[in-house]
Amino acid sequence: MGGKLMNAMKRWVNCVVLLTAVMAFAFSFFKWDNQLWIAAWIAPVFLIRFMRTNKWIIALVLGFVALELSLGIGFLQMFSRMDMQTMTGNLNPSIIAEGSVRAGTMFLALACLVPFVLDKLLHKRLPNFLSRLVFPASWVTMELIYSFNVGTLYCLGQSQASIPPLVMSSAVLGMHGVSFLIAWLAPLINDLWEEGWDMKKLGVSGKVYAALMALILIFGAMSVVLTKQAEKSVPVAGIVLDAKFEERLYASGFSFLDPAVTVAEYFAQLRSPASHLDEVRQKTREAVKAGAKIIVWQEYALSLEPAVADPLLEEMRVLADEAEVYLLVSYARVLNREEARAHRVIRNLGILFTPDGRKAWEYEKAHPITGTEDYAVNPGPENIPYLDTPYGRIGQVICFDMHFPRYMRQAALDNIDILFSPSLDGLPFTPMATLNHGYRAVENGFTLVRVTGDGLSAVIDPNYRIWAAQDTFGQGTDNFYCRVPVISGNTFYSAVGFLFPFACAFLLITLVVIACIRIVKQKGAGPFKP
Repeated sequence: MGGKLMNAMKRWVNCVVLLTAVMAFAFSFFKWDNQLWIAAWIAPVFLIRFMRTNKWIIALVLGFVALELSLGIGFLQMFSRMDMQTMTGNLNPSIIAEGSVRAGTMFLALACLVPFVLDKLLHKRLPNFLSRLVFPASWVTMELIYSFNVGTLYCLGQSQASIPPLVMSSAVLGMHGVSFLIAWLAPLINDLWEEGWDMKKLGVSGKVYAALMALILIFGAMSVVLTKQAEKSVPVAGIVLDAKFEERLYASGFSFLDPAVTVAEYFAQLRSPASHLDEVRQKTREAVKAGAKIIVWQEYALSLEPAVADPLLEEMRVLADEAEVYLLVSYARVLNREEARAHRVIRNLGILFTPDGRKAWEYEKAHPITGTEDYAVNPGPENIPYLDTPYGRIGQVICFDMHFPRYMRQAALDNIDILFSPSLDGLPFTPMATLNHGYRAVENGFTLVRVTGDGLSAVIDPNYRIWAAQDTFGQGTDNFYCRVPVISGNTFYSAVGFLFPFACAFLLITLVVIACIRIVKQKGAGPFKP
């Protein structure tokens, strides 16, 4: 009777542990809008506990199911908010399933499971200090692999956006350094759990982690408090519209993935009506009258065929010349048959006109959004343009480009002071996208001006201070104005770049080799057995 009761209690504890991991992951790592910072610390602790205390087949199957379920909850939240925004009533299980498949959730769940499997496999086969590094090293290695495709979109560190001292630590090792700190705590807590919460059992590992965390928090807090002051500033206006670009797509059932759609059909869905052109003109002239010296349009402010786009661009060039302003025009060029390449029919562009009527650059979005936009939008060359102005050196990227830290390091190497990022988010990604991109300002030492349609526009300096913000869902689509401080500087991260995640991958390989050597020594020349 006692044995049955113990087994029943063990099953209930297992269920609670696994459910806690599912919900914590769902509301941190897999939550698309406003992530809960504390949940990101809890999730790996409980899933490691579940994996370690169950047999292999149960751990593998239910561990994968737990991660896939967390992803499903995250996608359900995303589609629910998308449905709230578009008011189409199109939310149904088939759409959620299709979106999950496009996003590669099964592969993502498997990739996220690997660090937990390696921890279970190696944590008793290495010395204590090294065994506790397996999980954080493998987690950051997983993030490194994913970064080549989706950047920091699935990065545990971005969940700490509401903790400025932790965000400031990314100036040293980048966002992946924050992920490492979160992941490192999980095996430490689990070893404590297994040792009856005797702190002495942590030994050197606990002391090193505590000291490192204390140093990071002190550094972060001092960076927030002892901030660099701006020597000059510039009045900037963001042109934010209710362009309904995404709404038009969702309401029509239109899909970038449909190879049968012709160029003419794409254009019929995407082109902006004449009223939007008039609105852009009016708001741009209002910004001039308000005294803005730099004017930036949101991403996809207009969607135009060449016959309409070219005269408008000339009009804006003349306006910049006459008003003596820098005017950054962001629009989607819907290509005609002569311009279209392969099946991609859109160029996502940003064009800067100078006060003397020159075209300083024509920038094409380098990283169209993986899984949706990249089917229709031509990727541009990975070169961040810049220009020296009386207000410092300015540069530009577009929205999703900022999820790629390796690419964004160009801004630091080119000493850009103010980086403009025309963007378009949508309700499911507000405010997380803007807060995520703020890490790039901290990592690379520039001031970010993010002008966002359907989302949170913000000015964020290298000390992670938000100088101004405007949420279109709560504050409407009036022009976004701010006197932007010109604050920039060098960071350790900008000097070493993406070195840390590669070092974690090397550390993981080293730990696996050490574990194999120890197993061979202990068991002679026998096979490696989990």
